[in-house]
Amino acid sequence: MKRKILATLLVAAMTVSALAGCGSKTADSNAPKEDSSSEVAETPTEDAADSEADTAPEDNGEVVELEFWGWWSSEARKPHITKMVDDFNASQSKYHVTYVDIPFGDIFTKNIAQIAAGNPCDIMANSLEEVVFRAEQGQVEPLNDYLTDDVTGAFYEQYISSCTADDGSIYALPLSVDTRGIYYNKAHFAEAGINPEDIKTWDDLVEAARKLDKKNGDDWERIGFIPVLGNGGVDTWMVNANQGNPAWFDLETKEAKVNTDVNKEAFKWVRDQIEYYGQAKYDELAAVFSSGMQDPFASGILSMLVHTSAYQSSLKQNAPDLEYGVIPLPEFKAGNGHFANGGGFVLEIPKGAKCPEGSYEFIKFVTSRETQDFLSTNIGDFSARNDFDDSTEFFKNPINAELGKCLEETCTIVVPNELKGYQDVVNPLIEEGTLGLKPTDEALDNAQKAMEDFIATNQ
Repeated sequence: MKRKILATLLVAAMTVSALAGCGSKTADSNAPKEDSSSEVAETPTEDAADSEADTAPEDNGEVVELEFWGWWSSEARKPHITKMVDDFNASQSKYHVTYVDIPFGDIFTKNIAQIAAGNPCDIMANSLEEVVFRAEQGQVEPLNDYLTDDVTGAFYEQYISSCTADDGSIYALPLSVDTRGIYYNKAHFAEAGINPEDIKTWDDLVEAARKLDKKNGDDWERIGFIPVLGNGGVDTWMVNANQGNPAWFDLETKEAKVNTDVNKEAFKWVRDQIEYYGQAKYDELAAVFSSGMQDPFASGILSMLVHTSAYQSSLKQNAPDLEYGVIPLPEFKAGNGHFANGGGFVLEIPKGAKCPEGSYEFIKFVTSRETQDFLSTNIGDFSARNDFDDSTEFFKNPINAELGKCLEETCTIVVPNELKGYQDVVNPLIEEGTLGLKPTDEALDNAQKAMEDFIATNQ
């Protein structure tokens, strides 16, 4: 497994809150009842507690009440989260966890407010990309006093790195992650005589797309591939071309690197694919995706599409009979690597939580192989664990196994604190090149200047 270069920020060393003072809490009775989470696999649940029972804390006769905050409140997800919590509670008798669901739009600001007030929850679900930022801000407790090598070694290195600050402390463990791959229509591939395993590079991808294209006069009946449709933007392809490194800045020096030779060649390739089918056709398909009303891949108009691992749920609902597969994003050049960008969520202990030891026991349970397999199978999110194989229920689904290969080279780009907000400056200028309003080289030059100005202003 290649090490993915991820940004880290300098943080002060933190001490773990003492176990003394642990008390009980009451769940929020005003928790919401619904969310917009996707449909889940109909897989029987399994009790994940057995593997943790022999490592559970020794019972001293006192039960410590803990609150776990998350945003999963739909009927598709909440029952599985609740069972996971119940399994933990049944696995030992020292701690009792209550799940509190809070709307996604409110939970993060409420978490910060509770930390500032000195009354945080005990376990918090939060974003993977900003773990190190929260550590720098003093919002989370380090986990080092509890972690063992067998725990940290069970995750892909890039995700543990995303949770590690410059002081070497780990401040969270991964709960779920996503990745990107290219979904392809198996019937279209068979008709065109294409072996998906032959698509190794960007050039191979274009060659396959041309074989898949169908045109009736001036109208496109079927389109092989447009790289920035679905859930893969220009940044996805730039990260791929830059071997998993950030697209627009240098990770070590924090300097702008927007208009590099690699980015210019890669951006021109993206634009060339749009121009091949015509700006009007791209605009039409982009609008269809944006509306959420139709899915050109599900309907057979597109033969290939970049999307996240969560796209399976949409296809299950919109095209249950569609036969499709997934391949990793091809290499920019042979030997470059099949890198993709992705994000995810973690479990962490908010700063000032009354019982970090108990909070960690819950985090360890939830991120164990058995519990992660249960959650992934029933909810559909990917685990960041590196020990999933065909013995797990989740990987018995062949599409999950294919996406698992994509996960191995997925990078989480953590934006340094001093560069936060740069997207608002750079992205509109990149969009001018994507839409053909400016030549791609000019768009990159303009974005380079804007990025340099942004960095100078924020130093």
